[in-house]
Amino acid sequence: MYLNIKYIKIYAEITIGLNISTIILGILHYFLGFILFYGLLLSIVILLAWLFNISLIVLDEYKTVKTTEMGKKLNLLSYGYLFFQIIAILLLVAGLFFLNANWFSPLLQFSLIFCGFFGLFIYGSIFSFINYKTLQNREVWKIE
Repeated sequence: MYLNIKYIKIYAEITIGLNISTIILGILHYFLGFILFYGLLLSIVILLAWLFNISLIVLDEYKTVKTTEMGKKLNLLSYGYLFFQIIAILLLVAGLFFLNANWFSPLLQFSLIFCGFFGLFIYGSIFSFINYKTLQNREVWKIE
């Protein structure tokens, strides 16, 4: 089976949906607290969204024409996502570290955690949407 635009379009739509679902479930998890079902569902959706985002980056790496202007932008966005993923992990770790510190402001603690968590999936949503929109441009993709 070979990849064509139709399959990649469906894949990008699923990735957008997973990223938005992660954001919505994260907000629900924050307001509802720890409920086992929501925590389990959130964990599964986070893992799926992360895997789909990473595989979309791999797909972009192999199937885009990097000599075009939009291909260069997609390539830059791909590496930007990987870089932001490192920053997001550092923000989450710093927020959780400062959560145990009594001398650090709770507003800053939760701001670090929220920026790390929600920023990663907001970036993933934007990245997936841009991929979805560029699929109409045949010069950018090496696919039939």
